[in-house]
Order: sequence, then structure tokens, then C-alpha cells
Amino acid sequence: MQVQLHDPAQALWVVPIRHHSPACAAQLERLLAAVQPAAILVEGPCDFDPLIDLLCDTRTRAPVAIVALREAEPGQGTRRVASYFPFCAHSPELIALQAAATAGIPARFIDLPSTAREMGLDETGEPARSLLGDEQLFDAGSYVTALARELGCRDGNEVWDHLFETRIAQPDWQDFFGDVARYCACIRGATNARQMESDGTLAREAQMRAVLAEVRAMLTGPIVAVVGGFHATALFETVTTKPVAARAGAGRAYMIRYGMRQLDALSGYGAGLPLPGFYDRLWQVRGEGGQGLALDLIGGFAAHLRAKGRAEPVSFPVVANAVEQAERLAMLRERPFPGRDDILDAIRSSFIKDEIPVEQVPLLNELRIWLTGAAIGEVPPSAGSPPLVEAVRTTARSLGFSVADGERRSRALDIYRKPRHRAASRFCHAMTLIDAQFSQRTAGPDFRNDAALDRLHETWSVCWSPLVETRLIELSETADTLEEALAFVVTEKLAELREHGKGRNALAAIDLFCAACRAGMGAAADTVLAVVETQVIEDPQLASVVAALTDLVLLRRGHETLGITATGALDHLIGVAWRRVLILLPELADHGEEQLHDAVGALVDLRGVIELARSSEAGIDLALFDEALARLQAAPLAPMLDGAVTAFASIDGQQDAAVLGARLRGELASGYVDPGERLAFLSGVIAIARELLWAVPEIVTALNEVIAQVDEEAFHALLPHLRLALMPLDPREVDRLAEDVATRVGARPEELATQVDISEADLARNLDLDRELAAVLVRDGVA
Repeated sequence: MQVQLHDPAQALWVVPIRHHSPACAAQLERLLAAVQPAAILVEGPCDFDPLIDLLCDTRTRAPVAIVALREAEPGQGTRRVASYFPFCAHSPELIALQAAATAGIPARFIDLPSTAREMGLDETGEPARSLLGDEQLFDAGSYVTALARELGCRDGNEVWDHLFETRIAQPDWQDFFGDVARYCACIRGATNARQMESDGTLAREAQMRAVLAEVRAMLTGPIVAVVGGFHATALFETVTTKPVAARAGAGRAYMIRYGMRQLDALSGYGAGLPLPGFYDRLWQVRGEGGQGLALDLIGGFAAHLRAKGRAEPVSFPVVANAVEQAERLAMLRERPFPGRDDILDAIRSSFIKDEIPVEQVPLLNELRIWLTGAAIGEVPPSAGSPPLVEAVRTTARSLGFSVADGERRSRALDIYRKPRHRAASRFCHAMTLIDAQFSQRTAGPDFRNDAALDRLHETWSVCWSPLVETRLIELSETADTLEEALAFVVTEKLAELREHGKGRNALAAIDLFCAACRAGMGAAADTVLAVVETQVIEDPQLASVVAALTDLVLLRRGHETLGITATGALDHLIGVAWRRVLILLPELADHGEEQLHDAVGALVDLRGVIELARSSEAGIDLALFDEALARLQAAPLAPMLDGAVTAFASIDGQQDAAVLGARLRGELASGYVDPGERLAFLSGVIAIARELLWAVPEIVTALNEVIAQVDEEAFHALLPHLRLALMPLDPREVDRLAEDVATRVGARPEELATQVDISEADLARNLDLDRELAAVLVRDGVA
């Protein structure tokens, strides 16, 4: 197949590349040295031209990216969309721009503006995260799949490495780019034309031709256009349009630091190569033609394992064997030096002694992380990061967080005893609240759910990735400090709460209030409480109001650690929620049968919050509760709800325990047709206060008498309902009840447990069955 890459009439060279390919970058250096162009054009949004000088600044260290912010399309569910145009040290686009800067010749981007609709959506119609387009056709297209089968490669990435990355030192750049062009033309030929029209490919190529024609008209001499190989042949078609210019004010672009992890194709980056750290190292040794790469990487990984202490040290003979295997595999596969898959195969074979299981292997996971790399680039001060980015970065450093790389770290904070650690905790909570993807809390006291309050430390997983700075850039339109960003985000979330249906968002508002307090907003967070009050007052469901009251009491108890210095607004809201509970409580009498379980559940939660309030400083008037409970008890109630209310009255001191026993005996001996209804009263009692089984002996006595009097058929009918009634008991309470009943019927409690002896052979067979079952579950993906 003949493909055109050079048009002598226009003095035009079109260079087909794969983004981030070190072989393409190395061959491009040779081409530029031979052609000596008068101008260099690069695929990329044309509104990025003002940033070319920053990209070529000697203080810029890749990986970096240009992030474009634009207003979201209606219905996308977000205010702004951020898209990235990344560069690593071996990106051919960056090599081309730097060569133009060194030679003092013009350089331009020639793609559609970053704000154009064709650039804003990916092939699925979702907001595009990458402005480089998607190169999945290089890995999963029909042509590449067939070629991989023909060459004996496992996937399209190995095909690319086998055909092109192994030629990084080949001197004939014309032969190299001719093969790249033919390869990409075959991929294009297997691509549906309608898809290229719908995903914006054809519109982008029309823009590239138009800009190229414009530049050609402005100067004489050779022009080199560096574009993705998929577009190369289209640049020689007839020009039919004029260049599309960026609309003023449609978006903004910044150059930011970027990370190796974000360049990884295995992490979802559609224009990336897998394990970019490997290709970065290949670029560094390009002068040696790839020789020594296997020893460098395999020995380096062994040293990494020793330094981290994450595995048994790898001995020198094992390293030497792995290097030899990699080189022999490369020779067998007819490659001039070991490629990525050769080195991976050699490490798997040599470093892992046993059979590699189906599930993930820690050593291979560590290898993937290491070959991905954690480096983050640098941009010069003149890049002009917004004040918010600089302010947050400075705060992070002052609190001991690393912003130098994209490594994920664990940080333990002594929030009770060390003020600096409390400040670091609030910083992490603030970054979480503004959705900066910097911090994730993995352990610590939970004041919201009354859990793990004895823990002295909070544990956070933190990572300063480029996504952090991108989110800060998004917020920089409205804030210069983290405090201002917090206020803006809370205001936005508050507006979302107000837009939701009435009576549904008290808990969501309390979530927001708690998050704002932990983030250090202090009194400013009180603005959220007005929304909570409105939702509580208008909420018709006792269960949700009780849940809101529980949260408020827990927040009141942990107010000091949460940074709530003035509790007046919180105390007021607790009073509002408590009065709403008292209004709704008598209305439980009107609940239908389908709502009974919800009503009893609300009473169970209500008992919990009353006990919690008694042990804290939350002020609620229990005398008013007695009145509301009495009004409810006076109404005709379904048996389960009646039992729950009667139990509540007994533990609250409003009713004698003997009355409860008599009521239960009457319910159990009644003539209900449905056996479940005979035990409904008991279910309500146990749900509210299972300790009454021992505080009121009449309960067990009455239950024992009724069960003793029924025949076997009636007992079988009662049994499932009896199980449901006793379900709230924990195992220790079940044992205690069983011993009590055994004593009543004249049995010895020790006879309740039976030990069954099995032979050693039976035990071994059972263990084998257990292992077989575990393997089946793993195989079927349900383990």
C-alpha cells in the first residue's frame, strides 16, 4: 500500500505519530534534522497557541498538561468541564514544539478550539476528559486484532511495540514513518465512516487542512505537520473551509503539572500507552538502541522491592535469570531488544516461585505500579497558576503533605492531642468536601454514627495528583483561598438541597453541616442549619425525624472535636426536632398494617436517641414525651405496635411491669386465627426492650405456658413466628433464654449443646470440599 507523506508542490511533510510514542519522537528528531522546516504544525487545539512558549520554557519538566475549562453543555450535570492535553518527555508533539523553539521558527496548533463541540464530547457522547482523542482502535480494532493473531501477539499494544517501538534506533526515518502511515491507514480503512463523522474526526481534519493552508500562504519553505497517524492521509485532501477560531470567553486554559499515572492506558487514558514508566525509560536509553534496558528495569525493580520491604528480597541469580529470559524471549520473538511484554513475562517467570493464581498477585501489582511511575512534572512560575492553586499548595506543604509527586501515602493524625494534626485533619476534610480527590479517610472516630470514639488517630490516604490542581482551577473562577472555595461549594450544595422535594433532605443537610464543621467552617456552617430546620418541620415521617434528631444529638456530643464552638444553633435545632417527634408520635396510631414495621422501627430508634440524650448535654424535655406516649397508648393499636408502646411505657416507668405480663398472657392465649398475630405483641415488646425478658419474669412464664399447652401441629404453626419475634436477641441472650427455659422444664442447661465427633478422614474430606467450593466461587467471580 502506497501512502503519501510528502507533497513537493507544497513543500509539506506530514508526520504520522502515535501520541506518547518514544520511537515516533526519536524518529521525528531525525526527520526535523534532515528537513530543516520553516514552520512546524502540531495536532492540538488552536486556542492553545499562547501556551507554546510555556511548554518550551527550560524550566518546564514533563509530564505536564494543558487543562481546558469550558462551560458544560445543558444536561451534563456539572457547571464546567475540564479536558486535558498531556505531554510527557517523549511526546512527539512536545519534541516538535521544542525543536521549533530551538530553531526560532513558527509553531502552531492546528486542531479545532478546545471549546468546539466536536472536542467536548467523547465517542459515547459524554464530556471528553482527553483532547488527544481515543486510540483504542490501536488495541481493539478489527484490523489490529487480526494482525495480533497473525503475529502471535497478545493484543494491539504488543503489536505496536513489536512493529515500531523496537525501531527506536533505526536510522531510516522515511521507512519508519511510511510503515506507521500504512499501519494507520489500514486501521482507518476498517473504521466506519459514519463513526468518524459523528465523533468529530472529519470536522477536526477539515480544521487541520484549513490552518495548514493558511500557514502555507503566509511563508515559504518546508512545513512539517505532526498529527496522529489516523489523520495523516486526510491532510492531503482539498481544502474546503476556513479555520474555526476560538470564541472569546468560551473557556480558559492553563498549563499544569501532570503525572505518569494519569498517562497510563491501563487506568483508562484512551490515548496512552500501558505502563508509561517503561516507555519513559526506553526514551532515556534511546541512544543505546534499547540495549541494557532489561537489566536496568529488572535490576531496578528488584532494588525497589528491597527498599520498600514489600516482598522477600530477590537474589542476584534470580535477577540474572530474569534478564537472560527477557533477552532470549526477545530473540525468539525477533526483536532487537526486550520489549515491555518480554520483561513482564521474564519477571513473572523468575520472581514468582509457585504457580501464578487466578486472583491478583501482590508482586505483580507492585510491578505494575512501579512501571507506571509516580513522577509529577513542573511548570515555571510564569505559567500563572490561579491564586487558589498556589494557596492550597502552600497550605498542604505547611501541614506536612507532599505535593512533589503522585504517590499515594497514608497519614495518621492525632486529632485529640496535637493542634497541627487537627489542622491537617480539617484540611483533608475540606479537600474532600470540595471534591478535590486529594484525601480519603480510612479510619478514625465517627461522631456522626457514635462509633470508634476511643480511637486517638484519624487515618487518611492522600495523593496530590494533577486531578487535585484541575479541580482547584475549576473553583478558581469563584475563589482565591480554600475558605472561599469551601463557602462556594457549600452554597452550591445548599441550593441543590433546596431544589429537592420537601421532607426528604434533613439528613442530607445534616451531612453537609457535619462535613462543613469538620472542614473548619465553624460558625459559617450554621447557614446549613436553617435548611435542616425547614426540612424537619415539614417532615411527615417519624422515622426520618428521629434519624435527624439522632444525628443532631451525636453532633452536639462531639462538638468540640468537630470545631463547633458555639452550640446555640445546634441546641435550637435539637429542640425543633424533639418537638416534631412529640407531634408525630401519637399519629402512629393511624398507621396501617403495611406501615407497622416502620412504626416499630421508629420507636426503636427513638429509644436509642433518648438514651443518647440522657448521657449527653443535649436538652430534651422528657416530661413532654411521657404525655405524648400516654396519648398514643390510649388509642386503639395493632398488637405489634401495642406491644412496643407498652414496653416503652414499662421502661419509662409509666406502667407496672406486672401489667405487661398480664397483657402478654392475654395476647398469647387469644383466639387469633393467624398464629403470627398471637406473637405480634411479644415481637413489639422484644423489639423495644429485650431486657424485659429477664426484668419481667412473667414474660417467659407466659410464653412457656402457652407453648406447653398447644399440640404439635399448632406448635409448628407458631414456630416461624416465634423465631421472628426472638430475632433481635444476640447469641449470648439466646443462650441465656434457652438455659432459662431448660431449667423451667426440668432439663439441665449443659444438655442443650451436643458435640458431634467426626473422624480425621471426614475432616480432611470436608476441608477439601471447602477448598473446591472456594475455587469455584473465585472462578465464577462471586467469591
